[in-house]
Amino acid sequence: MIEIGNFLIDLEMRTLRKNGEVVHVGSRAFDILAVVASAGGRLVTKDELMNTVWPDTVVEENNVQVHLSALRKILGPDRDLILTVPGRGYQLLRRQKSPAFNEPGSQAAGGRGLPASRSALLGRDASLGVIRAMLAQTHVLTLVGAGGIGKTSLAIEAARHASPDFVEPVCFVELAALSTPEAVLGAISESLGINLSGPHPDVAQVTSALGRRRKLLVLDNAEHLICAVAQIVDALVLGNDMLRILVTSREPLRIMPEMVFKVDPLGVPLPHSSDVEILRCSAVSLFLQRANSLRETACADSAEIRLVGEICRRLDGIPLAIELAAARVVALGVDGVYRRLDDRMAILAGGYRTALPRHQTLRATFDWSFAILDPATQSLFRRLAIFGGSFTFETMCAVACDDEHSVASAISGITELVAKSLVNVEFEGPVAKYRLSESTRAYATEKLQAEGELQEMTSRNARYLSSIFQAQTGDALRGDDGNQPNLQRTLDDARVAFDWAFSPDGDPRVGVELASNWSVRCSVQA
Repeated sequence: MIEIGNFLIDLEMRTLRKNGEVVHVGSRAFDILAVVASAGGRLVTKDELMNTVWPDTVVEENNVQVHLSALRKILGPDRDLILTVPGRGYQLLRRQKSPAFNEPGSQAAGGRGLPASRSALLGRDASLGVIRAMLAQTHVLTLVGAGGIGKTSLAIEAARHASPDFVEPVCFVELAALSTPEAVLGAISESLGINLSGPHPDVAQVTSALGRRRKLLVLDNAEHLICAVAQIVDALVLGNDMLRILVTSREPLRIMPEMVFKVDPLGVPLPHSSDVEILRCSAVSLFLQRANSLRETACADSAEIRLVGEICRRLDGIPLAIELAAARVVALGVDGVYRRLDDRMAILAGGYRTALPRHQTLRATFDWSFAILDPATQSLFRRLAIFGGSFTFETMCAVACDDEHSVASAISGITELVAKSLVNVEFEGPVAKYRLSESTRAYATEKLQAEGELQEMTSRNARYLSSIFQAQTGDALRGDDGNQPNLQRTLDDARVAFDWAFSPDGDPRVGVELASNWSVRCSVQA
């Protein structure tokens, strides 16, 4: 007999029972259930499942989905115990029998349980399943992402979903207000319900007191104490292989037992999407949910729907920015919010009064990330505001490096900015392409202006672009144009450079030179 939630599986008799009564299950559906249940919690790959259930037969993969859907319908409240891990396979989760106080979100004696959910979590269903599966396979899982992307909400909901996999209640520690390693260790001890003697307990005492208890510990907002948290977490899991720790941070802990889950933005509509396609996007759903909670209807016609889609796209699908924008609809309307996105640091404020201070305005969220950078990386980050689109390491060095920033410091700086989720990186073959989100660039531009560097950086970039266009023209005339970047990639930066060159503070000569080289390059490429 194998127990799954409120059901018993009898493999010999090929029956599924609930409260002693036999429940009818189709033959193929039972075969799938038997394979997954017999794996004892191990992940069963799609190929393994199909080869076992349909031996020597070629079937379409959607057959599995059809029978799984029927099976989950039969299981009802226990349907989530059969976990689909996208792209990998299926896994049976065991719901532990435990006292009533072990309900999700409850609190251990002397410890701290999960905070209550503020609202429904949108667009994260697939992530919740993957995180639960990863927690079954690793001791430390860190949810990494930019500020305001929803790491805390996702971690709380993921821990709530995973809580049946643990005998004891989940323990939660908010690290944002802490400033020392001792305070972190003390907060962890309190959350775990461990009473230690002495004013300064060490991690060995906590590990010893914890023993081999199977627990899930959630550590929220670790980035400002990343080194201390990494050392404590590493020691805790080394002393207890039954412990699971879920961490949220803007950068990984970088310890051996760690796996990293990157929290992506919510889905945003593509340009020229239909109204139906726009409304399907999770970012748009969040905007409307927040806006409609503040007024009767925030999106009455097609024009407003399209504006909401554009707002969500320009805010890069970041949940905090979207909620702050939606809150302004009451006073400004959808059109008013859209028109003022160029001044987003000013209008994206007024978050929930009960939220952490850094979640009440978009600027405060970036201030939190900026403050934990070293001065050299802060300087490099400001200078990256000059790039409107994607840029390479070589381009960055050509514009941003000088006596203050060597190539070596640029390597260190861009590595840290990527790690801390302030710069996005994608790869085109072997080449790394960096990009700042629109909101991140707006904040960096403010910092660049405040330091009085905007004119100098814009001038450097204009001269660099002019030299690039000139060089590309020569290469094109010689027929050696295969490795040159597409003109469209530098169009945004060129526009910024033109605006600066012909402004009162600019240099018209640079503008004329840039325009001339740009025009010649375009005509040659055409």
